[in-house]
Amino acid sequence: MAKQDIGLIGLAVMGQSLVLNMESKGYSVAASNRTAERTRRFAGGRARGKNISAAYSIKEFVDSLKKPRKIMLMVKAGNPVDENINALMPFLDSGDLIIDGGNSFYKDTISRNSQLAGKSILYLGTGVSGGEEGALLGPAMMPGGQKEAYVLVKDIFENISAKADDGIPCVSYIGSDGAGHFVK
Repeated sequence: MAKQDIGLIGLAVMGQSLVLNMESKGYSVAASNRTAERTRRFAGGRARGKNISAAYSIKEFVDSLKKPRKIMLMVKAGNPVDENINALMPFLDSGDLIIDGGNSFYKDTISRNSQLAGKSILYLGTGVSGGEEGALLGPAMMPGGQKEAYVLVKDIFENISAKADDGIPCVSYIGSDGAGHFVK
């Protein structure tokens, strides 16, 4: 089975829209949700016939990704972010990347970044603006974290983001730690 370019966990409206946006720009995407039923509905509905693979366990999800793995979380801020990070950790390798695309408090992002850096896992706290339509057609994105983490997803983020009238993508590396969530 071919490995996917990027994976996204959290298939509520924003997550589904981002998955569809990424796929429409030529990326293969692994998609998963805490509840298998939501994953099944997405796979059999909006994702049907697209270059999107559904995963029903964390191991299956992580194993489906190209290395270094790029994993975007689109889950509620707070405990759900930490629970997903903890579930992913046994399956990740040094240099893999977790992206928190939710509305996390920037101080939580700073703490997570520090904890994960100690385990050689890259971390980006990324503000995503534009709502459902923006996520589907082109959001404004504010990534903050390690510069080498941003380099791993720079092309993806630039391709899926909204474009200004002059064609410049509405995404820019904001800075280290929690800068992206602070700016959002």
